[in-house]
Amino acid sequence: MRGTKYRVCKTFFKSSLGITDRPIRTVIKKENIVYRGMITSEARGKHGRHFQVDKDIKDDIRRHINSIPRIESHYCRNNTSREFIEGGKTVAELHRDYVESCKKHNKSYANYLMYSRIFNGEFNISFFVPKKDQCEDCVSFEISSDENKENLREGYETHLREKELSRKEKEKDKGNNSENFIVAVYDLQAVLQCPRGDVSSFYYTSKLNVFNLTVFELKSKEVECFLWDESEGHRGVCEIGSCILNYLESLEDRANATQTKMIDIMFYTDNCCGQHKNQFMFAMYVYAVQHYNFINSVTHKFLIKGHSQNEGDSAHSVIERHIKRALKSGPIFVPDQYATLIRMAKTTGKPYKVHEMNHETFYDIKDLAAQIGLNFSKNSNNEAVKIGDLKVIRTAKENSDRLMYKTSYAQEEFQTIQIKQARGKARNKAILKRLYKNKPGITEKKKTSLLSVFKPNQKIPKSVVPQYYYNFYKQL
Repeated sequence: MRGTKYRVCKTFFKSSLGITDRPIRTVIKKENIVYRGMITSEARGKHGRHFQVDKDIKDDIRRHINSIPRIESHYCRNNTSREFIEGGKTVAELHRDYVESCKKHNKSYANYLMYSRIFNGEFNISFFVPKKDQCEDCVSFEISSDENKENLREGYETHLREKELSRKEKEKDKGNNSENFIVAVYDLQAVLQCPRGDVSSFYYTSKLNVFNLTVFELKSKEVECFLWDESEGHRGVCEIGSCILNYLESLEDRANATQTKMIDIMFYTDNCCGQHKNQFMFAMYVYAVQHYNFINSVTHKFLIKGHSQNEGDSAHSVIERHIKRALKSGPIFVPDQYATLIRMAKTTGKPYKVHEMNHETFYDIKDLAAQIGLNFSKNSNNEAVKIGDLKVIRTAKENSDRLMYKTSYAQEEFQTIQIKQARGKARNKAILKRLYKNKPGITEKKKTSLLSVFKPNQKIPKSVVPQYYYNFYKQL
């Protein structure tokens, strides 16, 4: 009964609670000095004599964390404010580097606990770059309340139906064995960087970004890679469109080997509006059909958002595994090494083909679209057209003055968009213009950071990166 006292064995009592005599004596002492029924409050940690880490030491920790180059997320950079850094180190390893740097400059340093507290508490940083494997629409529906689910159900079921139809379409196209029919997926691989290696100091140097666009043919499983670095071009629609146009041009010999000497191309991709789901890429397809005699049609089907995983991801995985193995043997200093590694990545079947792009091989796809004069505001029935809603687009020789489209895989008939030619422009006179007059290069800040690897007494000793590569970085 509450309030009733029982006599117990003290040794048994202490053993059951896992305590010593001291807590018992403390409680009894506080009971004896109770004031108005209140036991005195907890006093541990309130002595006021705590050790304070010097402000300059904390500022040094922040400067060290800020010196780590950030990596832009390839998959969800528009949906998060979180920053990303390479995943090659842990917080403990970063702390060791910080301590080493402080010792080198004869500075006082904080322990791991303080470093970790500032890293996790003051910075919004994650290691490496996340890939969005889950569909936002599906997850949103699953976690919604029963009431909200009813409101979302119709859209959710349409989403799932489109997902299933898109996959069935891809399997059907993949099973088309016609020699005149090519099915391919293309996508930009996650950014590669150099210099790259296990050298600790590399972690704190800005990197040169290297881009790799892969075109994976579903029937033959052949892969063509288009490789360039950020000093030669960016990763926008003009660069992506130039790579795909280069790929289309390369199909001429294969077309001439067929009986009809013409081919139909089917592309599958995700829904990235900035890179391939836009009017500029569509105009490039129209240009290809109008100007290349061996291309009969180009169709582009967009996989459903959140479910755009495709065969091209397997090529990226093979390349990344081979690069990881190669790094065990030594660092990667320049983009050319990536080209060699990609060619050697596949050990069975046909090796991956690599086309090394530069600023002279990129075309101004936006200017090409202006010359062709596509109109996307209204279709032939004077109905509004939203590019984001498009699921399939097609252009063919028999009606190259229009673009056909579907907003659902369930649609049987195409709708059409009439090409409105720009005034004073002749359709057969569209001319490809170079995107860059000069090599775009990189920022001075990044260039200075990259060149620092060749200077003694800097973050990276001179011996770490061979002097042989100095001229390459000097000319960026």
